[in-house]
Amino acid sequence: MRMKYAAGFCFLAAGAIASLSAQEQRPVAASAILVSASRVTQDPAEIGSAVSVVNERELERGQITFVKDALIDVPGVMVSSDRPGDLASVTLRGSANDEVLWLVDGIELGDPSLISAQFQADHLTSADVARIEVLRGNQSSLYGSDAIGGVINIVTKRAAADGVAISLEAEGGAHAALSGGASVLGRTGPVDFRLTATGYRHGGPSITDPATGTGVTEDDAYWRYGGSGRVGVAASDTLAFQATGFWLDSASDLDNSGSDSADTVGKAEYAVAAQGTFRSRDGAASAELTASRYRARRVYLGSFNRPEGDVYDGIKDVLALGLRYDGGGAIGVAAGGTIEWERTEQATAFGGLSAGTDTASGYLEIALRPLSGLTFTAAARLDDNSRFGRFQTYRATAAYDLGPAKLRASYGTGAKAPGLYQLFDSTFGNPGLLVEESEGGDIGVDLVFGRVVAQASYFVLTKSNEIVFDGSRPPFGGYAQFGRTRASGIEAGLAAELTEWLSVSQSFTYLDHETAAAPGGAFAESGRPSYVGATSVTLRPLAGAELTARARYRDGDASGFGGDTAAYVTVDLLGAYTLSDRIELYARAVNLFDRFYQVTYGTNALGLSVYGGARLQF
Repeated sequence: MRMKYAAGFCFLAAGAIASLSAQEQRPVAASAILVSASRVTQDPAEIGSAVSVVNERELERGQITFVKDALIDVPGVMVSSDRPGDLASVTLRGSANDEVLWLVDGIELGDPSLISAQFQADHLTSADVARIEVLRGNQSSLYGSDAIGGVINIVTKRAAADGVAISLEAEGGAHAALSGGASVLGRTGPVDFRLTATGYRHGGPSITDPATGTGVTEDDAYWRYGGSGRVGVAASDTLAFQATGFWLDSASDLDNSGSDSADTVGKAEYAVAAQGTFRSRDGAASAELTASRYRARRVYLGSFNRPEGDVYDGIKDVLALGLRYDGGGAIGVAAGGTIEWERTEQATAFGGLSAGTDTASGYLEIALRPLSGLTFTAAARLDDNSRFGRFQTYRATAAYDLGPAKLRASYGTGAKAPGLYQLFDSTFGNPGLLVEESEGGDIGVDLVFGRVVAQASYFVLTKSNEIVFDGSRPPFGGYAQFGRTRASGIEAGLAAELTEWLSVSQSFTYLDHETAAAPGGAFAESGRPSYVGATSVTLRPLAGAELTARARYRDGDASGFGGDTAAYVTVDLLGAYTLSDRIELYARAVNLFDRFYQVTYGTNALGLSVYGGARLQF
């Protein structure tokens, strides 16, 4: 593969940065704790995995409406659409969309009615988001199936001080787009709460790109609205309870990749969770019990669907217990278990499906600190599925904190269980499918030096026993298990406050991705983009004013259906002005130079589009 010199690159970079360690200490702020990267420690200095965090301020600066758009600028991440509300795949390090686990406030998201029980983040907005943690690499030993590529953990806002705050936001712009939201956030004594309502709609353009499609006669509308909430109670100085959840309703026109269509899809989804947490007074011991449910219901209306629509209903229930003891000494330990129930009910023009599966899991993670600044972790997990039995996964990490620089490495195995549709669909299903397997690792360096934050990693990933669609299976094709993948690459990120009035950020990912799609076949380039990146420069020319130029660039994609996309560069211009501590005005021009491009072949990307809005705080 083309990446044989990349490991040396990372070691040289690590050595160069390590030479700075005698000059300045590495700052570790409370706001920088990492919830998802380890079950034992949340200290960034002890984390051996590659993690990126997108905080609330970065979401506001980027004028992000949908969560998936915030991930476009994260190292190691590729997103298949930048169109608001469009069906999008989010992949990490060459994984598939169904190999990324999504969490919102501890709720595991995944739709058992979809082909591989994956979560589609198309309609999630950033209105209530405090931060997004992107944990890359095999994480199955901590999180089970779906975490081969990594974990995307969303933490919502929570009041930290007594009082009530109200925030409002409204925006309008091109293609008859309107969006807005309102949120109430408060705390009184031991009780804190948040309630958020959001809405979005646009009137077009067509999903099918007229440049590569035929018969395009209509714009394609989309709308979504929803709400979310959170309430917490500190019952004592050691015991706390909280309930959290969200609800979304959406509708979208549908097109084929090469032609127009009058088909539509409506989707209603919700997630709820109740959680109890015990934490000892010294913080060394903790126990957490969480019960959650995610449900999604999709209805497709079109010429090949039932008159009342084809209905896909999926439910995922999870009961999880986590125990931890870490007094900050040489050894810390975490253990826990989950029980997961997945169910789907489907009624379509081609038949119905009613199926379910259960999984019981247990894990153990140990953290060792043999020397000051040096941390090792090791984790193991056993999953027992009611359909296809047991499978094990493992993971090990190392982190060496040198002050402003941290050297890190990780290795892990992963597993992905087949979805209920892949197993039991009456036309394409294969009940003999087993667990997909993977292994991979990375080496890298994280730097926090003054007002500069940077990271770089070299990674490898292999997958075997992959589930693929085999057109030769009678009578119309079906799912089989002989796919293999190998991937490697480099990912890098930089954020620097160069002066009080100038800051820059940079992300870049290089990916070498090969697949073997026939039994015993040779590996060949998959056609996925070899690189993706983003560069932003922000100026603050006067008090309260901020102006950002953002360039996003991506290699061509030859891995899709119908045709290949070309490499492209787009430029956005974003501005904001704070009138007072209560009012901020903002505007942006997307695709400033009106460049033609496609992220996914056949899908119409936005030309020059201008939007403006306001944020109010009370």
